Amino acid sequence: MPVNVDIFVFILKVLVLSLGISLLIKYAGPLVAIAPTIPTVLALILSPSLILMFILLIRQQRSNV
Repeated sequence: MPVNVDIFVFILKVLVLSLGISLLIKYAGPLVAIAPTIPTVLALILSPSLILMFILLIRQQRSNV
């Protein structure tokens, strides 16, 4: 069963990006002073889901055209 090179490259890109984000959060996160208020927390928690929702909506609209 041959391994598809495109899938391997995609997984490698995701892992490298995840590592970069993790290191950024670990080392640069404490340097950023963000007030721990409810709106800030909600924005940080909900923003990844909302961004993904908009990306998928745009892709769906383009594929239906």
